[in-house]
Amino acid sequence: MRIWEREGIRKGFTLAEILIVIGIIAVLAAVSLPIFTRNLEKSREAYDVITMRQAASAAIDIFYVGITDATSAASVGLRWWDNAGTDSDNAAGVYDPKTSKFLPYKSDQSPIKPYGRGTARDGGTTFTMGNSRGAYAPKEDYTKALIMVSIYPFGDNKHVEVYWKNATGSNHGKYVGGQNGNNGNDPKYSIRVTVQ
Repeated sequence: MRIWEREGIRKGFTLAEILIVIGIIAVLAAVSLPIFTRNLEKSREAYDVITMRQAASAAIDIFYVGITDATSAASVGLRWWDNAGTDSDNAAGVYDPKTSKFLPYKSDQSPIKPYGRGTARDGGTTFTMGNSRGAYAPKEDYTKALIMVSIYPFGDNKHVEVYWKNATGSNHGKYVGGQNGNNGNDPKYSIRVTVQ
């Protein structure tokens, strides 16, 4: 008689043991999945915020180059918006994170594909820079958006503004998170840097 044929020696796990192991694995997965998902969303939001900061830094550098008209704006890849010599005159463009350069913005088309990573799931990221409402809204969907930069070189309110704008979908051309309630032309969420 072979040893595995003796009475009392088992050849494998019982059904109850297998179900217990599966139950333990299921509980561990149920506990860890929300933590993993939240951390994944935080990393997506961190990428978006870092990209915003890079765009702001590049825009401030360009501000000090001296953007004052359509020619100087075009020389750095921006489009000039002339409001007849008022404080609202500005240069605007899309930030390309791959090249760290700006491309002229056209409302009817986007020169580069959307690169936002944050989804509508809240990862809990808070980031405020020069805007009391915040620079980034973690409950908004950024996956169809790209970063826009506006440079306002005139008047008492010289500043650089960095914000997200939807490039595709039903919200194409609209600010991510909507508009500022006080002034419908401004984005609700943005990095706003006052410069002198």
